[in-house]
Amino acid sequence: MRREGYLAAATALLCVLAVATFLLVPGAVATHDIDAPSHLDIDEVTVAPGAVTGNAVTVQFGVALDHRGGPADNVSLTIRAVDAESGLVAAETSTQVGEIAGDREHRSRTNLTVAREGGYDLVAILYSDGERIDVERGSIHGVAGLSPTTIEFKRFETAIPTIDYTIEAAGDEQATLAVRTHLWNAGVDPAEGATLELVARQSDSNVVADRTTIDVDRLDSGQAVAPDAQLTVPSGYGYHLDAILKHDGVIVSSASSIADLDPDREIEADTTFESVPFEAEDFTEAEDVGETDGPTRPTATSGPGLGVISALLALAGIGLVSRLGGRQ
Repeated sequence: MRREGYLAAATALLCVLAVATFLLVPGAVATHDIDAPSHLDIDEVTVAPGAVTGNAVTVQFGVALDHRGGPADNVSLTIRAVDAESGLVAAETSTQVGEIAGDREHRSRTNLTVAREGGYDLVAILYSDGERIDVERGSIHGVAGLSPTTIEFKRFETAIPTIDYTIEAAGDEQATLAVRTHLWNAGVDPAEGATLELVARQSDSNVVADRTTIDVDRLDSGQAVAPDAQLTVPSGYGYHLDAILKHDGVIVSSASSIADLDPDREIEADTTFESVPFEAEDFTEAEDVGETDGPTRPTATSGPGLGVISALLALAGIGLVSRLGGRQ
C-alpha cells in the first residue's frame, strides 16, 4: 500500500512539473506547425464577366490557394491581363492576402477592368514575403461580345420580321406609322434600364423623317415584349425603319426593316433608287408641311433640319430654269 502511495505521489508531482514548465518556460515545447516548411500554391483560377459599361468590362477572378505545412507570411496575389494581339500589358492589380496558416484551402477574389474588345492572356502570380512562388496562366476571347444588358432583339427563324408596322393615318402629304419591334431577355437574371430608339429614314436619301425613344420595362428571364410607337413621315416614299437598342447610352444592338409608302416602286433592304423624285421640303420641320388628313404627333427628337438644303435645292432649280429659258 505504501509503495502504491509513493508511486501516485510521484506521478502527480511529475504532472505538476510538466504543466509548470509548459506555462513558465517559453519555447520549452516546440510545435510541429512552426518548424515545418510552408507549401503554398495556386490550385484553381475561375474567371467570370462582371459589370459591362461603355467600352469597358470588369472581369471577376476567383483564386483558390492550397496551403500545407507551416504558416505562409506576407502572401499577395497579382492578376495581369495582356492584350492577345499586341502583347502589351492592358491592366494589372495586386491583392494583399496576409498570413495563411493551417492545412486548408484559402480563396481570394479580385476584379480587373479591361477594354471591351479583342482577347487577353491572363496571368495570376502568387508571392510570399516578396518571393514569387507560383504562376497560373489562362486566356479569354470575344470580350467585345459582352453586352451591358441581356435584353436583345428577338430574331425569328421564320419569315416573321423583327420590326413591323401598320398605317394608322394616311393623307396626301403625311402618313402616321405605328412601328413595333420584338425584344426579349436572353439572360437568366432580370434585366432593366434599356431604351429603344425608332427611326424612319427615307430609303433614297437616308434623310431621317422622324424618330422617337421608348423606355423598356424590366424583363424577367425569357420574357418578351413588343414595344411600339408612332412615326409621322411624308407620304409617297419608301422608308427604312431602324430600331436601335441602348443601355446607359451604349448601343447594344440594332435591327432594320422597310416601309413602302411609294405605290409605284418596291424597295428592299439596303437598296436605293437614284431616279426616285425626291423633295427635300417634305422632310423639313412639321410647321413647314401643309395640313394633313390624319392626326400628327410631335416627335421626341426631331431629325436633322433641312431648311438650308431645301433653300439650296430651290436656288439650284431656279438657276436651271433660268438657264434653260435663256437658251430657248
